[in-house]
Amino acid sequence: MRKYPGIPELLEQFMQEQGADERWVTVQELRERFGLTRYQCNTVSGFLRRLQYGPFGQFPFIVASIAREEGKNPSDPQKSRYLLKVRITHVLQRKQIQPVESIHGSF
Repeated sequence: MRKYPGIPELLEQFMQEQGADERWVTVQELRERFGLTRYQCNTVSGFLRRLQYGPFGQFPFIVASIAREEGKNPSDPQKSRYLLKVRITHVLQRKQIQPVESIHGSF
């Protein structure tokens, strides 16, 4: 994660603000919300692409899908949307599943 300082926290904050466990996200949205530079946007995009292939340790989100969109004009760059979802393990932790009582409990 040294390669992506602050980005996991930024994404987690964004998702908490949106109150969503699953949401399509664009780098442009993040840029506007957090005032990111172009260089930072490239790093965010790289991080999101890596999340599609596997989670980072304790980071609670994965990228389930990437959708590519064409620009309005042929000269516009292609843009991507990322479907950011909460990892299953984090959903279970939030629900705080209670352990089943033992059959041999006291009577």
